[in-house]
Amino acid sequence: MERQQDPTSSDQTSYLVQRSSPDIEGFCKEYPLRRHRFEDESNKGALQCRGDWVEFIGPITRWGCCNPWEGNFAAVVLPFCKPERLAIISYILEYAFMYDNVVESAAKSTLNINADNIGLDETEYRTVRSTLGSKQIQSKMIIELLSIDKLCAEVVIDVWKTMIATTAKLDKARPFSSLEEYVDYRIIDTGAPFVDALMRFGMGIRLTSEEENRLAPIVKPCYAALGLANDYLSFDVEWQEFQSASSGKRTMTNLVWLFMQWDQVDVQEAKRRVREVTNQYEDEYRERMEAFLAKDGRGNDKLKIYLHALGHQIPGNVAWSLRCPRYHPELCDDASALLERGRKESKGEAKDQETAHDIPADDSARRPSESDDSCSASSSIWSVSKRSSISSAPSDNSEPWSLEQVKLGDEHLLAPAEYISSLPSKGVREAFVDALNVWVMLPDRTVAQLKSIAQTLHNASLMLDDIEDSSPLRRGRPATHTVFGVGQTTNSANFLLIQAADQVRQLGDSRCMDIFMEEMRLLFRGQSFDLYWTRQGECPSEEEYLVMIRNKTGGLFRLIARLMAQKDPFQNHSLHTSLESLAGQLGEYFQIRDDYKNLTEEYTGQKGFCEDLDEGKFSFPLIHALFSRPKNLQLRGILQQSRISGGLDISLKECALHHIREAGSMEYTEKTLSVLMDRIDDSLRSLERQNGRLNWILRLLLHRLKV
Repeated sequence: MERQQDPTSSDQTSYLVQRSSPDIEGFCKEYPLRRHRFEDESNKGALQCRGDWVEFIGPITRWGCCNPWEGNFAAVVLPFCKPERLAIISYILEYAFMYDNVVESAAKSTLNINADNIGLDETEYRTVRSTLGSKQIQSKMIIELLSIDKLCAEVVIDVWKTMIATTAKLDKARPFSSLEEYVDYRIIDTGAPFVDALMRFGMGIRLTSEEENRLAPIVKPCYAALGLANDYLSFDVEWQEFQSASSGKRTMTNLVWLFMQWDQVDVQEAKRRVREVTNQYEDEYRERMEAFLAKDGRGNDKLKIYLHALGHQIPGNVAWSLRCPRYHPELCDDASALLERGRKESKGEAKDQETAHDIPADDSARRPSESDDSCSASSSIWSVSKRSSISSAPSDNSEPWSLEQVKLGDEHLLAPAEYISSLPSKGVREAFVDALNVWVMLPDRTVAQLKSIAQTLHNASLMLDDIEDSSPLRRGRPATHTVFGVGQTTNSANFLLIQAADQVRQLGDSRCMDIFMEEMRLLFRGQSFDLYWTRQGECPSEEEYLVMIRNKTGGLFRLIARLMAQKDPFQNHSLHTSLESLAGQLGEYFQIRDDYKNLTEEYTGQKGFCEDLDEGKFSFPLIHALFSRPKNLQLRGILQQSRISGGLDISLKECALHHIREAGSMEYTEKTLSVLMDRIDDSLRSLERQNGRLNWILRLLLHRLKV
């Protein structure tokens, strides 16, 4: 039989971290510290878990496995895992860290031990958004484990179930009378057996029941050393919390505290004793392991590999804990910057890598643990993760995960929408919502929903309009389709229309959806005539044009007014009719004003000089010029040339503009706008009298729109 290669004695998956002393802050003397060569997989898994947490459960307030100085928790505690299994292991550990530690998560859980999944009791999830989301994440973890290595995965699941069943009976407020009693408790409380099972899964090691029983007395001191080192490193923050007036605690589950109570010593002496006891367990594990491998386990490569790997958890745990952002919130910002920089550098070097490169460990500048409090949620992606798939970029020698686990993000779908949204905007529609609400007085939440609907629809219409009109500019910047292409922009705009419909649905009134559909039909009908006239070169009458813009441009203003009226709890029909009329007038004014501005120098920088002439559109001034001078063959010839060549040079535009002005069309448009504004002002004053309240928001909006 071929001898099994020992990853613990080679640089196959990890490298030895050089240290300036044989111990680490008085712990793990002569225990070599190693760090996984594929640490980026660890960060990738942690990143994915955090993204799923945000998606399924809610905001993240804790730092987890990542540590840019000493290495990701999985990378230094489990340095011999197969690279292709490191991501899912880190994912699971990150999930466990969300609950402070593995066992606190289990203690808050209920479990049907006969079921295949792990279900949590929703009564214990008062601070998270969704119990179902927790079950989603847990189910995903189990599926991933089973898809990679079913036999090893079953061990992990069984250990998890056993831990839940055991810790559910533990009393964290119980008094402890002896060190041995506390150590037995702490071994389970820290979740050491579960991390052990994860390590075996990561290495592909399966122990028989007989082997587990034989090794139990050997591995126990290792588990103890891990738990007591954690007591030492976490005591400061626990002590600070314990002393706070708001804690309400009477005891601490920490050996430092117990020594203080048992022997009436101060903190420093108690910590010295904890370190001393921990060192004894470290020595005991090494001695028992060496004795076993020299006698009963001699020649058993599998058990040798397993025991050596287990021993490497001891220095990895200490090194990681001494300078991890999770225990040192003051390091969160620096850690975020380092990890984000590494992630970006990695992206530049290899497209299939989304996380940071290994950062060499350093024993210098370590500080004792100060805090386990939450880190700022604004600490880049390492505090609130993006949504990326663990399995999106497996290493060359990885076992591919099922395609069902690959997630495609929304970045390409939303990029055009985000671009158009980022362009300068006057915010007319949002201001219109605020103005009408002076009289309707809807709650803030509904107002925010209506503004979002207006913005979503407006952005969708801008993207589609620019495509249909072949406009190169929008708000002084390249039009969206010139940046992302026609296909991607169209797809994004269509998605926004669906999103807007969903936002209307969330208003919780079926009549609102009816209103939405009615106005959308009118909007698209109006746009169809605008496009038809442009393509066919058929000039509409002024009356036809006004009806078109009432449907098209007025539609969004009218939609806002009608939705607000529908959500008005007082159902003042007279008010609603007046608001709808005002919205129609404002939409009509807005479009004619836009037509006028397009033919003035003021508008040149935003949309291009006389862009409507390039597009072959029949604007309000042009329609007047063509009908008032039906025999102006020069103007008609210029318009025909625009349709043939797809645009006009500056000289032809200036010539066309000269004919429009000569026909008195610009002055006519100015007068029309003035008449419309007078009507709008009359409607405003009427509404103010009707409601007994002046509307300064609407007054300011109209003032800004006046030509």
